[in-house]
Amino acid sequence: MKRTLKEKYEYNHARNTPFSTGYSLGVMVYGDYRKFDDEGKKIVRELIDTNKSLARDGDVMSKGFMCGVRDAANERKSKQKRK
Repeated sequence: MKRTLKEKYEYNHARNTPFSTGYSLGVMVYGDYRKFDDEGKKIVRELIDTNKSLARDGDVMSKGFMCGVRDAANERKSKQKRK
């Protein structure tokens, strides 16, 4: 059974681990990206780039952050296809 982004977010938001904290932050940051001005969008892109390199080095919170960003992006893409 495929879980929705909302279910994954609620599950991770309720837990208190570095991965789940990063996951929740990744979903929130990606979801709010469109609301930012150009400077804010630049900061978000830098944040994603930084977390990507940290995740490759094994940082658990950054891995969660990147998983949250990935899931939020996939959710957005699947909604666009349905329209």
